[in-house]
Amino acid sequence: MNKKGQIVVEYVLLLVIAVSLSAFLVSQLVSRNPDEPGILVAKWHSIMKVIGDDLPDRRK
Repeated sequence: MNKKGQIVVEYVLLLVIAVSLSAFLVSQLVSRNPDEPGILVAKWHSIMKVIGDDLPDRRK
């Protein structure tokens, strides 16, 4: 039995799973689709909107 071949196959399968999972997470977190923006992009947009709506000369 060739154990080294099995180790290489297992390593490649784990690598494929890890890369696929990370690509899926990145696509969901930072998608720039205007209809369905990613979580981080949407949050960043809301933070920029709050900063842009701030009026520095307005007194409370």
